[in-house]
Amino acid sequence: MHKPDEEKAAFTTDQGLYCYTVMPFGLKNAGATYHRLVNKMFARQIGRNMEVYVDDMLTKSITADKHIDDLRETFDVLVRYGMKLNPAKCVFGVPSGRFLGYQVHQRGIQVNPEKIQALAKMVSPRTLKDV
Repeated sequence: MHKPDEEKAAFTTDQGLYCYTVMPFGLKNAGATYHRLVNKMFARQIGRNMEVYVDDMLTKSITADKHIDDLRETFDVLVRYGMKLNPAKCVFGVPSGRFLGYQVHQRGIQVNPEKIQALAKMVSPRTLKDV
């Protein structure tokens, strides 16, 4: 959090006055501010070897050798800006996966079957009333 702005998000408890040193996600526009920051951080990579949407990040590569270089570039940016990842939410070296509700793989992007399950099971209307 920007040092002069820490006092603007201060809160009191019975033990004293406290200021956030990092931006809490409960603040208004915190999500949009974070998204703007991540877009600036990865501006050189987005569209080339990375896709970002708020807190979802996807580093993509054509070959496994290139993937190591792309991940190194991503981690260098994260270290430069002091950002941390949650290891429980990270997956590395997978040929495909879900990103923003879609299946992403080397053949392209497809709809996640779980998201369209209701449509796939829906029966065609048989009467005028069904329509």
